[in-house]
Amino acid sequence: MALRKWLFVIASASLAPGGTANEAPSVVLKFYLQQQFGVNELGMVLAARSPVQGTNTGFGQEVVYEFTVTAGKSPQSKVLGYVRGTAIVVNNTAASTTFFVQNVIHYDNGNVRGTLSQQGEAIFSSVPWEYAITGGTGVFRNAYGFNVGRFISSTPTPNGNLITTYYEASVFLDR
Repeated sequence: MALRKWLFVIASASLAPGGTANEAPSVVLKFYLQQQFGVNELGMVLAARSPVQGTNTGFGQEVVYEFTVTAGKSPQSKVLGYVRGTAIVVNNTAASTTFFVQNVIHYDNGNVRGTLSQQGEAIFSSVPWEYAITGGTGVFRNAYGFNVGRFISSTPTPNGNLITTYYEASVFLDR
């Protein structure tokens, strides 16, 4: 119980809007995701339907990945953990591609440690996108909430592309 109160005190200085009408999140995690495509993802299932002209992914294609979570937008900033999961193309048109994403955030800033499970659909060309937080472990046991992301940058690398995105996860804990 003391840890939950401590989390609330730490988070209260940086609460993001949202949650329910009567309740503020217990904690808001702010972090960057460093997505090194070409290195830390693996195609698991081939597309059931070829990519639409002008896109790179076909319907049904599935990718499993592990990406680094950092405190700052630079990939060299403090590492806070990693995200492991899968993304499946559930709709693709020339205008956009929709992914169903299911993953686990492994978070450790030195004071707060645990995992958050999240899932949802995202069109990464539309900002922002949002996932539902559907559980957790450690200090996030039985967590629920939402995680809102937005694109920051894409940088070509010798192995592919480094895509940086920013997230604010509004986490509610059982009291």
